[in-house]
Amino acid sequence: MGFLDDIKNRILIFDGSKGFMLQQAGLPAGESPETFNLSYPEIVYKLHKAYIDAGCDVIQTNTFTGNRVLLEKHGLGESVYEINRSGAAIAKRAANGNAYVAASIGPTGLLFEPFGKLTFEMAYDVFKEQIQAVADGGADIVNFETFTDIAEMKAALLAAKENTSLPVICSMAFEKNHRTLMGTEPEACARILKAAGADMVGANCSFGPAHMIEIIKAMAVTGEFLSVKPNAGLPRIENGETVYDQCPVDFAEDITDYFQLNVRLIGGCCGTTPAFISEIIKKSELKKYEGKVDNREYLCSSRESVLVEKIINIGKLLLTDDMDKEEITENLYELAYDDSDAIEIEYMGTDMGTIENILLENINLLKKTIIISGNNELAITKALRIYPGLAGIRKKLSKNYGAIVI
Repeated sequence: MGFLDDIKNRILIFDGSKGFMLQQAGLPAGESPETFNLSYPEIVYKLHKAYIDAGCDVIQTNTFTGNRVLLEKHGLGESVYEINRSGAAIAKRAANGNAYVAASIGPTGLLFEPFGKLTFEMAYDVFKEQIQAVADGGADIVNFETFTDIAEMKAALLAAKENTSLPVICSMAFEKNHRTLMGTEPEACARILKAAGADMVGANCSFGPAHMIEIIKAMAVTGEFLSVKPNAGLPRIENGETVYDQCPVDFAEDITDYFQLNVRLIGGCCGTTPAFISEIIKKSELKKYEGKVDNREYLCSSRESVLVEKIINIGKLLLTDDMDKEEITENLYELAYDDSDAIEIEYMGTDMGTIENILLENINLLKKTIIISGNNELAITKALRIYPGLAGIRKKLSKNYGAIVI
């Protein structure tokens, strides 16, 4: 029996915050929490052990901000492998066969192009490096959490799927409007990530459990098992310290609403402690999901979702190698604001990177769902790989990254 088998039969209990507890254990403000993996491994071990003793089935490594981009800000860029391998090994020792170890991996903190300098391949390489280290340290699961950009999450997911055989959880963070910071709705996140190969999807952080419930309801209609880790309510500053507005008992009471929503992995995020986990365990009860499951096929962009069966009016951009960027952008702009249900980009050329570059350079115009077609399968495949959505295609490809044949 492994993790993916276990969640079919029961609710597994995740752990809670590590950063909050490390601060209480003496982590200086502004210092990378991951440094404790090397300088104070026994403190990290005791933190994990406290969650094991509370009854956790899954504990997370102290590696959330352990990617090269963030560690370099602390002058630790050359210690990426050692910090992450050690983080996984400490958690594995604490688990001692009594719990699964999930490698906690967060976003880079950089914006994806064209809004920032982060490219898909740069992100892929950053996550690949971290994933290989935690896998070598003995992690049982890869848990990407608190991502706010579906494009960055897709790069992370593919880095995991193509460089390890470990199960992968993809957990997004949402704003008050129930969208990610970059504008993607919960249901679309779930559909895009499952199509791209995630073994489990979910949400974490994003305020307290009472606020997050509507987000999880939206994800639940996909019929997938979900992972949830809310905060201990809203944070506030008292006497120079961050405190949260929920106690363990109230938090656990709010959590009970999740058990009918296909949530099979549940714990806490910011502000939660082993006391919160103990209270969750008292309330946990496996219940059958009785909500409506929507198994129909959807195309999803980072901003909207459209039922495939309702796609009738398709705007088309015929793309060739001799078109200049200004002409392409003008055509896409017109299509983005007409009354079509989707945009079809048909590529009739030989340049391997043409469609890929068009998607990256015009992603702000591609709020509508897209279909990618043409005569160059390799170019189409490269475009599907980086597209932050669930696209349509005209024929089955050898590798389609979850795209749906229209």
